Amino acid sequence: MTAPGPQDSLAAPAWRRAFWHIVGKRVFAITPHTSHRTRRAILRLAGARLTGLVKIRRSVTIDRPWNLCAHHLSIFGDHAALRLARPLSVGERAVVSQMAIVSTEMADPASGRTIVAPITIEDDAWLAPEAVMLPGSRLGAGSVVGARCLVHPFTSTPPWMVCVGQPVRALKARVLNNAAGGGAR
Repeated sequence: MTAPGPQDSLAAPAWRRAFWHIVGKRVFAITPHTSHRTRRAILRLAGARLTGLVKIRRSVTIDRPWNLCAHHLSIFGDHAALRLARPLSVGERAVVSQMAIVSTEMADPASGRTIVAPITIEDDAWLAPEAVMLPGSRLGAGSVVGARCLVHPFTSTPPWMVCVGQPVRALKARVLNNAAGGGAR
């Protein structure tokens, strides 16, 4: 992840905000199923920093695309929700699965204060379907967060581990098998 991070939501020019809210998100939602290039262009016009072949499904909801930084071969599945009051950085080959929620802003139930912090999803990490990431959290390189798991604010998953639960905890090492049958990371 060598590209610079996304700009802060307060720094987004008024024309980018207006473009996204008036035109961009409506056109984004009606693009043909396989029009990833068109959706990338719309997001870039709205201020997103996308490098390489990022695939974002048309049903993904993004409230502030100028806070999105995604790298080559990252994928955002159907109906994923990105609530980006602060930057979200997604590494190469990372996946945010269908109906996952990534939110950089939340209300603290104990104090009523608003918690706002950036989120990082490192290279090769996978946020499985219906999982939730809260402000300040980080998915380590190659880590997997299981379906319907909760990544609490300001927590990190260890690299190359499968993590489950609410709150998320490491379960076992993630081992990839190559074509020759040997294990590889």
